[in-house]
Amino acid sequence: MDIKRYDDINTSHTSLRFDVDTYIPIPVDKDYRRGYITRYFLQKTNDKGSPIYEINNTTYATYMNKPHFISVVLKWRIAGPTEQEYDTTGTIITKSVSESNRIAISLVSFDIPNLKLYLPNLLQFHKK
Repeated sequence: MDIKRYDDINTSHTSLRFDVDTYIPIPVDKDYRRGYITRYFLQKTNDKGSPIYEINNTTYATYMNKPHFISVVLKWRIAGPTEQEYDTTGTIITKSVSESNRIAISLVSFDIPNLKLYLPNLLQFHKK
């Protein structure tokens, strides 16, 4: 191989730029009436220990089909009881907000295993 070909190959390597704008949702009254917000998360595919980014729905749409990234969507409960509600036989009538959010995280934990570490406050944005 000649020097020119080597230089062309060496300088034309593909590098993956990863400039993502992170996002912090701000629930509004309509969200609290509905009871939940939709949250979007992104992580590099090849490194399960890489940083997790919360992103908005537009950024999610940009990255959702890119093979180098895994993106997930959560329905994050922000309204409701903080304790489980049971009937007289002990059957759960209504799950608590924290339990609902824990389940939402576990449903996507195969894709982003450390998301539970990124979201330790299961009552984040909660309002009675």
